[in-house]
Amino acid sequence: MKLQITSLFVGCLMSCTALYGQQSSLENSARNWITQNSRSIGLQDFTTLKLNYVRKGNSGETLRFQQMIGNVPVFQSEIVMHFNKSGQISYTATESFKKNVQQINTDPVISSVDALKKAHLASHSKGDVTFEEAKIYVYVTEQGQTKLVYRALTNSYENPGSWQTIIDAKTGEVISVKDISFRHKEKEKPEKNKKQKEVKKNVLVTGSAYIFNPDPLSKMQVAYGGQYVDGNDATNASLDAARTLVTIPELELTAGVYKLKGTYVEIKELEAPNKGLFTQTSNQFLFNRNQDGFEAANAYWHLDNNLRYINLTLGIPCIPVMNNGVLAFDPHGENGADNSHYDPNSQVLVFGEGGVDDAEDADVILHELGHGIHDWLTNGNLSQVNGLSEGCGDYWAQSYSRSLNQWQPTDAAYQWMFNWDGHNSFWNGRVTDYAAIYPSGLTSSIHTNGQIWASALMRIYDAIGKQKTDRAFLEGLSLTTSNTNQQNAAIAVRQAAIDMLGTFGFNCNDIDQITAEFTAAGYTLPAYSCQLSVEDLSKKEIIAIYPNPVSEILHISMKISKEEKVEIYNMEGRKVMETTIANGRNTVNVSHLAVGDYILRIKGLELSTKFIKK
Repeated sequence: MKLQITSLFVGCLMSCTALYGQQSSLENSARNWITQNSRSIGLQDFTTLKLNYVRKGNSGETLRFQQMIGNVPVFQSEIVMHFNKSGQISYTATESFKKNVQQINTDPVISSVDALKKAHLASHSKGDVTFEEAKIYVYVTEQGQTKLVYRALTNSYENPGSWQTIIDAKTGEVISVKDISFRHKEKEKPEKNKKQKEVKKNVLVTGSAYIFNPDPLSKMQVAYGGQYVDGNDATNASLDAARTLVTIPELELTAGVYKLKGTYVEIKELEAPNKGLFTQTSNQFLFNRNQDGFEAANAYWHLDNNLRYINLTLGIPCIPVMNNGVLAFDPHGENGADNSHYDPNSQVLVFGEGGVDDAEDADVILHELGHGIHDWLTNGNLSQVNGLSEGCGDYWAQSYSRSLNQWQPTDAAYQWMFNWDGHNSFWNGRVTDYAAIYPSGLTSSIHTNGQIWASALMRIYDAIGKQKTDRAFLEGLSLTTSNTNQQNAAIAVRQAAIDMLGTFGFNCNDIDQITAEFTAAGYTLPAYSCQLSVEDLSKKEIIAIYPNPVSEILHISMKISKEEKVEIYNMEGRKVMETTIANGRNTVNVSHLAVGDYILRIKGLELSTKFIKK
């Protein structure tokens, strides 16, 4: 088996331009702000700022400026600026900007080939190389020294992890080597000791699978024990009954063979042990948990379902940059160890098999996906300060599990993370009602600290609902940097919600709830009074609807110069109707809508107003 893959980022550029770009009409405004604040930022005259990432989201537009010395980027040093939908700056992040970088010569002495050789040796690569890349950076050491370095990223089939080796580009000295993959629990210390060209055309078809949704204990509302134990992957009637039959929206069909591959996700063999891809001549992936195909189908469905929710239901573009925008995963990796990880080098997910197989628990699957989401939304600038990304992963998994309404708030398991994989003899799992307060409750463990962040977000979830919390979380996360702590992440999430007021159901009460819960968790937020701005008031004078409440025909009274698209959203932020209006044709039939509150949005004019369907 040959798995050599190099410079994977090149192949994705075409697929990503539709989502993110490097041009913005707001660049001049952003640079003016930077110039006005250059002294407080600490901007040196020998460095420049390169606009290298633009993201347009539901809360506005985010620009990321990379610090450069000549043509060489300064490692993990950027300025992030967010403009709300009115084109005004509503959030800035400069905490990762390297004020103490020194001017140095940026011509390397050793080659990138030599740097990769040193990296493979230092990271103990074993077996086939599955990823390698070496890029030149200006690097500020922990001691404050400025060096020209290669950042070498390596992966190998028999050494789990995503290895980053920093190598002095002048002397060849290895400065540091570490595994930068993101795992759902602490990593245990290890014990000592070409693709063929396809001839047939691939098509995507539907299928079926048995899964755990999210896990057998939650589905059956039972505790770990008795018939509900791992038992070395053994199955029984009780565990079989805990499965759920689901439809798989997309499977790849090639020459009569079905594969777990679609628009968003695909299975790959990435790490040992090699258990194959579980292709078959039937579109029915109906496995029991004692069969290795069960973990494959379970992980595939949950990953695909979740990415469809983000990209299609929420309308937030969020896919990996690698692999043409398709998330690759290995349901059996980590050399069989009891852990899983997100690999930022090649942007893949790998699930271990020790204890309860990790790919049997949706909490583990979606926690690791949460790291990927964090990575993709920030253009590779994921932060683990205060265990931020661990808390993000925990929130993202719990947001889904709780939405299934299987546990009652009075049940201990209502707050449990990893109900099936943890909270048993294998390990203790985690919770989302963690009592510690930020920052006094921080410990030396990023996984423990992440519970403060996840618990605060879940309290917001309970107060304002899943979709609004998910939207604010994702949009806010996209404003963060590689050095953002929980405090600044809370400010970013609330600001994203503020910037979405009047759309997707966001109202002042939601901002008050977010503020209250974040404050209760120990985060200090800037003062904010939620009320209609002058601009909002002027818009209310431009747009008028009647009658309100309405039972059948809603009339829109406003000056319209051309045909405009009208969208109607329920209070959970879901679009329930879409039509057009124009002069002489300015009514909307809402008789089919359920009784309740709605937001009417005129998309081209970015105007919105609330109405009641009776």
